[in-house]
Amino acid sequence: MIGEDGDTLLIYPRRLSDNQRKLADRYLSTVPPDQRQAVLDELEGRIRSEQRGMTPLYDELSFLYSLCNALKKGEFKFNLGIRVHEERIAREKERQKNREQHSNRSADNRLQELQKQIKAGKGPLAEIRKTLGMRCRPTKDTDLSQS
Repeated sequence: MIGEDGDTLLIYPRRLSDNQRKLADRYLSTVPPDQRQAVLDELEGRIRSEQRGMTPLYDELSFLYSLCNALKKGEFKFNLGIRVHEERIAREKERQKNREQHSNRSADNRLQELQKQIKAGKGPLAEIRKTLGMRCRPTKDTDLSQS
């Protein structure tokens, strides 16, 4: 996702507090911007792995720091964060699809409303023209028998 200032918004593990996120930002500032989310995804993957029997991670920030250092040394291996990354991409695609569907429905609803307004106006306009002795101009929507 892109923020208002054009920067990429990072998605942090929910388990991190606001203070931890601020410190995480300091650690992440030492790695290339395009790699920051991968590091956070790896941290999230490590946190999730606890539910599958891995030993608990008691110091998330130390782990994040070690991931940042590994990345800088060229030793970072994207492993536990792969599933996290794929899930986030799938959620974003679903959100985009829902936005497009909503936008399309809104456009269809506006078009239908406009068509109703036009149809509602045809009858009264035809009556006014008839009263004034004017001929109705046939259009592709109107039946020639109304003129």
